[in-house]
Amino acid sequence: MNIQAEKAIIIEQFKKVNDVNLISAIKSLLEYAAKKEKESYDIPEDHQKLVMERFDEIRKNPERLLDWEEAKKSLGTK
Repeated sequence: MNIQAEKAIIIEQFKKVNDVNLISAIKSLLEYAAKKEKESYDIPEDHQKLVMERFDEIRKNPERLLDWEEAKKSLGTK
């Protein structure tokens, strides 16, 4: 089942709910989800700049990159 179909089913079920506490709980979940979604995209400019600087360094000097398998071995991880 795709997400749109699932949302439609939930909406229809919600329309039948009369329990004030359940409605309040669902509202709180939706507010929390909206807040978390917004937070996940609020990346400070300083962090963005740092990442872009590191990308530039790698573009200029790609031999600095380590192979993932070699990096794991040097860290002693499996």
